[in-house]
Amino acid sequence: MANAKTIEPDQDQSHPVVELRIRATPDQLPVLRALASAIAIHENFDLDAIADIKLAMDEICTHLIVRSTEGAVLVCRLQFLAGTLRVAVSTTTNEPDDFSPRSFGWRVLETLTDSVDITQEPSGGATGYVTTMEFSKTNGMYS
Repeated sequence: MANAKTIEPDQDQSHPVVELRIRATPDQLPVLRALASAIAIHENFDLDAIADIKLAMDEICTHLIVRSTEGAVLVCRLQFLAGTLRVAVSTTTNEPDDFSPRSFGWRVLETLTDSVDITQEPSGGATGYVTTMEFSKTNGMYS
């Protein structure tokens, strides 16, 4: 099972984390885009930033879904903290990820977001890896 452990709520619960666990299948992409969009709207991001967030969510989720193991779960965690929306999406993948910072997809993510990162560690199971992709987007109202 995937575990997105980089985004954690504060102990006082003033900065909650929204977490969604969903099948790692392409038909779930609209749900994930809608979730990211709803949080961005709630936090008063402008329309361009909301579109960027939805596209970034689509890009990382698609990247992970096509590499996920059969029956895998996608774990999506979102947190708005200090004017920045942080998103981490994890799943179990079959092979080491080769997502290069020089690839077109990576460049797209760098353009749409303020930061992007990918981490991978061996799965607790017999095979596979837990792959986590993260991005952040700052709300211009807070700059």
